[in-house]
Amino acid sequence: MGIKIIIVGGSVAGLSLANMLERFDIDYTILEAVTFRDANGKPISSTPGPTMSERMEKHAGYASLWVDRQMLLQILYDNLRQKQKVLTNKRVVDVETTSTGVAVTTEDGSTHTGDILVGGDGVHSKVREEMWRIASVSDPIAFPQEERSIVQSSMKCIFGISKQPVNFPPGATQESTFFRGHLYLVISAPGGRVYWFLFHELGETKYGKDIPKFSKEDELLLSTQHREDHITEDMTFGDLYDNRIKSTLVPLEEHVFRRWHFQRILIIGDAATKVLPQPMDPGLHILQKCLVVLMLPSRSIRSQLKEETALSEVCAIRYERAFSMMKKGRRDGAFLCQQQPFSGLMIHYVLPWLGDNLFFKELLKQSLAGPHIEKLPVPERPHTTPYNDELPQISSRYYLFGWTTGTLLVVSLGIQSAGRFAWVVKSR
Repeated sequence: MGIKIIIVGGSVAGLSLANMLERFDIDYTILEAVTFRDANGKPISSTPGPTMSERMEKHAGYASLWVDRQMLLQILYDNLRQKQKVLTNKRVVDVETTSTGVAVTTEDGSTHTGDILVGGDGVHSKVREEMWRIASVSDPIAFPQEERSIVQSSMKCIFGISKQPVNFPPGATQESTFFRGHLYLVISAPGGRVYWFLFHELGETKYGKDIPKFSKEDELLLSTQHREDHITEDMTFGDLYDNRIKSTLVPLEEHVFRRWHFQRILIIGDAATKVLPQPMDPGLHILQKCLVVLMLPSRSIRSQLKEETALSEVCAIRYERAFSMMKKGRRDGAFLCQQQPFSGLMIHYVLPWLGDNLFFKELLKQSLAGPHIEKLPVPERPHTTPYNDELPQISSRYYLFGWTTGTLLVVSLGIQSAGRFAWVVKSR
């Protein structure tokens, strides 16, 4: 008899995992707290940027793509064969585990049972909260108290989607603009639109419940303060903001919890790890987290011991990389906001000299290190450079990049720094 997995969260992670489970005929149910229309519109990228699209497709077989998160959710949902297993307006209120399974109760009073519970319900995860509660009774030392307050934030971000202003650069482009204390990332989007991000330092690091929540008034105040910032010679941030379709201001929370599982519960995605946005490791790294979950159904996990061992292996596969990426994100953020010695000189004078080839080589290296779903045929797509798992005797562990190199590569996407220097890389 096969196992059943309960997935909490109809997120990119949750829907992606469901698509993967269907390929193996593994039973599942998705419990989503709201409807998909309530999801935010944050853009997401399948590779670190559109400026290298043609070169990436030649070497790796796949071009880059930026889409609205809502569009991606719709694509993932439409691809499911068993849509009846996706239940919306099912906000979780209680979780109970036994030696043979797990029971999840939702706000409407319904109960859903399975063998494994996977929490992909975001940074403020209810599944994680319930996992900690259960552990506090049966194994109080499993999650030290200090573990629960490691979520921190030192930056905030307005992300938005706008109609292209009349003075927006023509063609497909990705532009980065750097000021002391804040920076912009602007990407041309399908349908005559623009994806944009304003990253801004908080001024001090906040932890746990002290991390601020922002209102529309806070967003308007911050946008007003930076209306005259030039992103290109002709276009200001005000031009983008005035043409916005949607936007929101959020704190950029970051954490890597030391343990992501207990008994029959596993957390993935932002519930387990969240790092500052990095062009070298964009939103779809969460798909790689889903891949390791597929290890579970390939084992006999009917016993508590085997189940704990399998979940521990899932965490071990991802923890080292996640922690490294979190540290790298913090250092990159400080560098790009020019909070470190000589970072301004590096941004203005050294990085343009390096050119974009260095960025492309490291981008390609990370792309080729990506995992694939074992036991499924790999699509045949022409590519000139082999993936790591196509080479003999190559470790399956991911390559880790030094923060200095990574930072240089990020900035080589293009600089337009407050009129002091203009250097933009554009796709043709």
